[in-house]
Amino acid sequence: MELSQQEFELLRQYIHNICGLAISDNKTYLIKQRLEPLALKAGCSSFSEFYNELQKGDTDENRILPQVEEKIINAITTHETSFFRDGHPFETIKEYLLPQLSKTIIQRKRGSKRRKGAKVRLWSAGTATGQEPYSLAMLIHEFTDNPICFPDVVKEDFGLLATDISSTMIAQSMTAEYSQFEIKRGLNSRRLRNFFFKEKEHWTIKSQIRMMVEFRQINLIEPFRMLGGFDVILCRNVLIYFDNPTKSRILDQFYEILCKNGWLILGATENIFNLSNKFKTVHVGETILYQKK
Repeated sequence: MELSQQEFELLRQYIHNICGLAISDNKTYLIKQRLEPLALKAGCSSFSEFYNELQKGDTDENRILPQVEEKIINAITTHETSFFRDGHPFETIKEYLLPQLSKTIIQRKRGSKRRKGAKVRLWSAGTATGQEPYSLAMLIHEFTDNPICFPDVVKEDFGLLATDISSTMIAQSMTAEYSQFEIKRGLNSRRLRNFFFKEKEHWTIKSQIRMMVEFRQINLIEPFRMLGGFDVILCRNVLIYFDNPTKSRILDQFYEILCKNGWLILGATENIFNLSNKFKTVHVGETILYQKK
């Protein structure tokens, strides 16, 4: 099935409208390779016909499955991730942020208006198959299981939210099942032994870690202030897929829901230069943190 320039422009604008992803001019192959199977499955003989069906929306005369937008998002988005990805951000969280958050927990416990449940909250935005939030949960479990400096801080004081635009990714994350290949990426033998058990051909995360993470489907181009306040937001290797106006809108929302002096962590190739002046940059080892001003 051939993809004309006009069809490419129409489809990439459609994708941008539903999920904010900015597909560059040289990515015609991406749309052709990933959307052609969906178009054929829908009974379309051309990308123009496929686009016209998409424009009908969820109506009785639309021949395309109602979940087509979800299928397009799943097909076009990248789900690359691994446990403790890039290493040094998690070292920074362990050695720098967790002690900072523990001090916050103690302050909030002593406050006159005591919170019920979690005292601090962390958000993994764009979680893909769940390795990042589960890595955070393992760090928190290890930190609170050896409470030398902060004996009054327990794992229940931490709230972990993980979100993704794809309901398929959310469902897969919630199973907490990983292949041998996925297990080999980022996990040491001690954590594998402590936090996983083997089940047929897969490794499954133990309930003590699994129960620490809440999963929700969230589209970052839509309002997400209803999620409440957070002390740390990880949005790593996600903003690179958006255009600058979309990035700025997302950063503005991050700023609004971050608590006083809250922290934002982006991917190694991402920054907020010319996008937002609402954060100050803090270097901790190899890691760049963005703190709410």
